[in-house]
Parts: sequence; C-alpha cells; structure tokens
Amino acid sequence: IIGLGAASTANAQLAEQFFPNIFSNHAPVKQHYHNVVVGDTSIVENLQDSDDTQLKFYSNDEYSVPDSLLFNKMLHEQQLNGFKKGDTIIPLDENGKPVYKVDYKLDGQEPRRVYSVTTKIATQDDVDNSPYSRGIQGDIDDLYEANKENVNRLIEHGDKIFANEESVQYLNREVQNNIENIHELAQQQDQHSSDIKTLKKNVEKDLLDLSGRLIAQKEDIAQNQTDIQDLATYNELQDQYAQKQTEAIDALNKASSENTQN
Repeated sequence: IIGLGAASTANAQLAEQFFPNIFSNHAPVKQHYHNVVVGDTSIVENLQDSDDTQLKFYSNDEYSVPDSLLFNKMLHEQQLNGFKKGDTIIPLDENGKPVYKVDYKLDGQEPRRVYSVTTKIATQDDVDNSPYSRGIQGDIDDLYEANKENVNRLIEHGDKIFANEESVQYLNREVQNNIENIHELAQQQDQHSSDIKTLKKNVEKDLLDLSGRLIAQKEDIAQNQTDIQDLATYNELQDQYAQKQTEAIDALNKASSENTQN
C-alpha cells in the first residue's frame, strides 16, 4: 500500500511508511485484526524537521472514513480530556468532527480514492477553538461561575441563618422566661389551692362549732320552755290555792258574823 497524497502535496519533503501487517502471513481472518486495530495507518516524517512526525489515517475506500481502534482512541482522548499547545492532535472542524481530505492509495497498479486524516501539532488557536474548550471546558467555566454564585448565596443564607439563630436564641430565652413564669404561677396556684383547702377546713370547723352551739342553744330554749310551762302550772296552782284561801276566809267571816248576831 502506497500513499500518494503525501508525495504530491509535499514535493518529496515528507517520507511516509505504513505500519506493517504482522498478520500478513496468517489466515485472512487474522489479517482482519490489523485493519481493526491499526488500519491503513502510516508514519509521515518531515525530512527537514526530525521533530515533526505525524500519523496519517486512511479509510478503506471512498465510501468510508478512518475507523481503527488506534484512530478512535486518539480522537476520543482529545475530545474527552482536551489538549494543550504542542500536543499531537487530530484536526477537527468547528463542529468537533475530524477534518477528512480526499486522498489516494496505490493498491497494485491502480490508485484508489479514499479519505485520510493527518495529525498535526496543536497551536494555541487550536486549543482556544477546540470543542473541548468551547464545550466541556466552557461547561466547567459555567459550573465554576455557577458554583461561585452558589457560594455567594450560601454565604448570604449563612448570614440570614446566623441572624435567624440570634432570633431563635432570643425566642428561646423568652420561652424559658415564660416557662419560669408559668412554673412560678403554678407554685402560686398550688399555694392558693393549699390556702383554699386550709380556709375550707377552718370554715367547716367553724360551721361545726356553730352547729354545736346552735344545737346547745336549741336545747337550752327547749329547757327554758319546759321551765316556763312548769312555772305557769305552778302559778296556776298558786292562783287556785289563793282562790281557795279567799273562799275559806269568806266562809269563816260569814260564820263569825252569824255567830255574833245570835
């Protein structure tokens, strides 16, 4: 396999050598492993600059694009992790797609049209305009700004929480004072209840004494009534006795007068 694009575009200043197929002497099934892992990939060396050595990936035909494990690993690595100035990269367009070019490979005697991608040394412009910087790195920057805003909001909320904590502490003190006042009132209520019980006992005792005295006075009144009745009976007997004495005296006087006349 001979790549024709390099010689035609670089005027023989580039040397191109394909990776050998280590399965060339094996069954066709095993030879397919080379296409899967490495594919038609060459090393392109700048004869005027030994430090400028790149990889060139070829497609199998004009209806496909380079698709080996080596190519995909390199592409995914720079898409996921980005790159810096001076790194070897696969050139990408503004949409993050590899920049494929029409190329030709010589298989036997006939050139075959294919697509190829040649790696390059990344410049700062490549870094700044890479999909990673505009995409993932941009998202990281956005996340940083969002995180910064969140931190500021948390600080603001923290200040509010601190102020709320002071208010809560004040309310707790008020609640504690109210609890103490309620406890004091409860103690006073207990004392009042005790005083009321004592007063009730004293009233009951006084009522009992008064009842006893009333009963005694009632008995005295009953006795006095009995004595009055006895006295009335006695007076009546005295009146009867006096009446009889008067009648006896009258009879005696009458008899004495009759005796004198005779």
